[in-house]
Amino acid sequence: MTIKGATTVDADGVVKLIEANANLVILDNRKEGDYAAGHIEGAVRLIDTDITGPDVLAKHIAAKTNPALFYCNGVKCGRAAAAAGKAIEYGYSKVYYYALGMDEWKAKGLPLVGK
Repeated sequence: MTIKGATTVDADGVVKLIEANANLVILDNRKEGDYAAGHIEGAVRLIDTDITGPDVLAKHIAAKTNPALFYCNGVKCGRAAAAAGKAIEYGYSKVYYYALGMDEWKAKGLPLVGK
């Protein structure tokens, strides 16, 4: 799945983003229980339905030019797609959408924190 205005990345792309961008904001758009069970290191939980306006994202992303990665449980989840779409709508220019999300991350055995 792609979102107009966002760059879709896979797990390898996420790892590269983390390594290359010290100011990358990682937003986990899953429910609290999913987040607590394990998330990407450095991720902040912000469920898509809590993004009720630009001010909510501004609390997490310092500038509209900062890179921001959105992920959830995978393509069937839809929360990251909704959140990334809102970021684009609010004028953020470096939006990354991890479409395969936790489904792929776990399948690849990549590290999780919080579990």
